[in-house]
Amino acid sequence: MEFGSGDSAVFVHGSFGWGLDTFPDQRALADQFHIVLMDRAGYGDSPAKEVIGWPTDVGSVIELLAEFNGAHLVGQSYGAVVSLLAAGQRPDLVHSLVAIEPPLYGIAADQPAVHSLLASDRRLREVAHEMTTAQFVRAWGDEVMGRDPAAIEKWTATWTPKDWAAAETTRQERWPGDAPLQIAALARLTVPKLMVVGGWPPDLFPGRQASGRAFRTVAETIANRINARLVVFDRSAHNPQTEEPGLFNELLRDTWTNPALHA
Repeated sequence: MEFGSGDSAVFVHGSFGWGLDTFPDQRALADQFHIVLMDRAGYGDSPAKEVIGWPTDVGSVIELLAEFNGAHLVGQSYGAVVSLLAAGQRPDLVHSLVAIEPPLYGIAADQPAVHSLLASDRRLREVAHEMTTAQFVRAWGDEVMGRDPAAIEKWTATWTPKDWAAAETTRQERWPGDAPLQIAALARLTVPKLMVVGGWPPDLFPGRQASGRAFRTVAETIANRINARLVVFDRSAHNPQTEEPGLFNELLRDTWTNPALHA
């Protein structure tokens, strides 16, 4: 879906969602920019392909970037992995890069905050083909995102068939934990590069701090290796673009209009 006109910005969603579902509040940026909310293969209105996940999606993102003669690139979770991979392959097409909590656990596998989540996520992906969609959702909510059964039930209570279809696609997609980042190419990229994380405050997200620590450790590791700026949204968890949308949009506007401040 596309909104507005001006400099283009491509948004890449994560798992369990689609473009508009993940970035509803970023349509407000269309008053100044051309906002592109893509649906990754198998999600939303995009048909599935033989391979689900980053090996397919990276090419799709690069095609979009080329179509617009380059664009700002924003990715959330799995979409952040795809965005980092696309930027590494075609840095000439990226005007700025914002990556929100990419689950690239392998890059920080030696860190205690990551080790347990890495093992849980990898194990879950290995057995996902034996699970129903509902079983996978419960296991992922518990083992990866730190939700208790009541929270998982609340999370899925209002799901539509489109939500469940997205969950099924997530069950099938390629594990992102060891996706091959081109660190050297990303480090040479001189446009603004931001790694974004939530603060995962316990008063808002009780019992989920282990997940937050893992995501932050991964983001800090990537930021240090590619010379990116780390930005923390104190009152958010995994989705600052919807949990603190006003501040998140301010960050994007500032990054896109004052790139010298963030490069």
